Amino acid sequence: MNRAIYGRRRVGKCLGTEEANTFQDPRYFGCSEDVLHIVDAKCSGRKQCEISIPDPDLDGTAPCLPGLKMFLEVSYACVEGNATE
Repeated sequence: MNRAIYGRRRVGKCLGTEEANTFQDPRYFGCSEDVLHIVDAKCSGRKQCEISIPDPDLDGTAPCLPGLKMFLEVSYACVEGNATE
């Protein structure tokens, strides 16, 4: 795992520029938390990984006001390894 950010960071499909400009409070838009330690514990060393959003561990970081739809952005690299018996 290289990076994992949870919150509402940027304008996109669900929040356009016009809507984002109306939210000056950073707890509504632009709020996020580095959750690499959580995602790393759930996914590193596995052939596949799935994290459903909402996720109680990620929600516990509370980067934004309650009730907002959160997004998880992750970057990772697959590393070839040898199985040990």
